[in-house]
Amino acid sequence: MRISISCPVCAAGARARTSRKLSDTLREIRYRCENDDCGHIYIAHLEVVYTIVPSALENPAVQIPLSPHHQANRAQKG
Repeated sequence: MRISISCPVCAAGARARTSRKLSDTLREIRYRCENDDCGHIYIAHLEVVYTIVPSALENPAVQIPLSPHHQANRAQKG
């Protein structure tokens, strides 16, 4: 699966050209519009926001909150 985002200017497809790690949960991705008449090049961020199912492994350096839905379920059960 490829993560894609249309060009915000002309709505044509765009291709990821490069990416770089900014942190354990954030990547910066450089896109180029595939519409040659547009040619827009832009940056997008891909970020891990919530945990749905916690990892079976531990990494104290990475803290990802539970999704609001799962937090609400825990509060109801607790």
